[in-house]
Amino acid sequence: MASTLVHLLILFGGFGQLWSFSPRYTPFNTVQGRHKSQLGAGSSAREESGIISVSIQKRFPDATPEQARDAWMDYHWKKGGGLPILIVSSDESPKERTILPTLMKEQLLDDEVEENQEDQSHVEISYKVTDAGPLFPGIIPDTHSANVTFEYTNQATVMNWDVSFETTKFYTLYEAVTQWTVGTSATTVQECLTLPRRLNVKTVIDGDIDPFLARKECLEFVWASGGGLPLIPPIPFGDILEEGGGSARRSLLRIPPLITESIVDTATTEKQTSFEYRLNRPGLTTFPFLLHTHIGHVSFTSTATGLAIDWEVEIRPYQIAKPIVEKLVEMTVSTLVRNLRVKLLEPDAVVLIKPPRGNANLTMGLEEFGKVSKSSWLGGVLESHLSDVRSTKDQTLSLIQPWTWGRSGEGDELDIVQYQWIDGQSVEEDV
Repeated sequence: MASTLVHLLILFGGFGQLWSFSPRYTPFNTVQGRHKSQLGAGSSAREESGIISVSIQKRFPDATPEQARDAWMDYHWKKGGGLPILIVSSDESPKERTILPTLMKEQLLDDEVEENQEDQSHVEISYKVTDAGPLFPGIIPDTHSANVTFEYTNQATVMNWDVSFETTKFYTLYEAVTQWTVGTSATTVQECLTLPRRLNVKTVIDGDIDPFLARKECLEFVWASGGGLPLIPPIPFGDILEEGGGSARRSLLRIPPLITESIVDTATTEKQTSFEYRLNRPGLTTFPFLLHTHIGHVSFTSTATGLAIDWEVEIRPYQIAKPIVEKLVEMTVSTLVRNLRVKLLEPDAVVLIKPPRGNANLTMGLEEFGKVSKSSWLGGVLESHLSDVRSTKDQTLSLIQPWTWGRSGEGDELDIVQYQWIDGQSVEEDV
């Protein structure tokens, strides 16, 4: 049985509130085989007992049964299916997992995979709960069974996820928890099999800049030092990159949010260098970047007119947060590229922090308060402010539009940094 934090659900004040909180997780959810016994007319809901059976169905038009099964294994069994849980398993026992913080233990049964040898149209997975953990009292041991089938029919793969177990108490609570957790995981698998969204960010820097040095500067400035974003610098860990990474290490932790990223590949040719990275275990813990998958590819190419930088990001966001996530990714990557341009063209440039115009008397003659790197987000904001010739009204209105601060633009052909969103195939399939 997929599980989550029961005590947190209770704090929400009942599952009527839960359903209104998470409507996206309930389509095609059904409860079957309901056998419920009340222990006396005056008994409370806490005294409910019976057999709980939950069935969830999802349709995957762009995946084969094998691809759907692999997605179920990767995004549900190994990563938690988008639930606020942590999965603990080992290489020695990959068929067993412990779910934190509930301490529930589950086990995949011996490979019960049935495949049609002609068209491989049917795949099946079975698992069971071996220990319900301390947060699920009343679940009768050895009564839990779960079966997940993936069958190709009507030009799509259909997943049927059936869960059944018996309890001596908390029938209504466990039934609702099972519906929500299995439904959430099923929706996660479905979203992970959708066509990804890809952001393409491009810019060209005039001049003779070596692609090898540009990648080294990008990895040290953007990867290892945060790229001038107004956040706490990332915490690097892992081994130092051997190919063109300078002092950058292979992995890092960004706080906030709790994001870990890793370089998974680098490549070098005569006129082009590149690196590829990915977010490790994206999900609810990487809020507000609510993503199922995230992979990026950055290349530096020597052209007849200068250095071309191409930054591609492929994501599969949670559908409920798609507009917000896409905007956050767009703002983050385009800002990094704009800051990188300044770093490559003016590596040591700074912007002075000056007092408000026309208020020299209030600053006791001071002409400046300090300085910041021009290649940072704050440096871009200050530089734009010092050169701002707009009216006072327009400048005041911009105070409530932070996305327009600093080195911003529309990403169109008139912008030095161009970007657009498209639906496309995986970056991994293109490189």
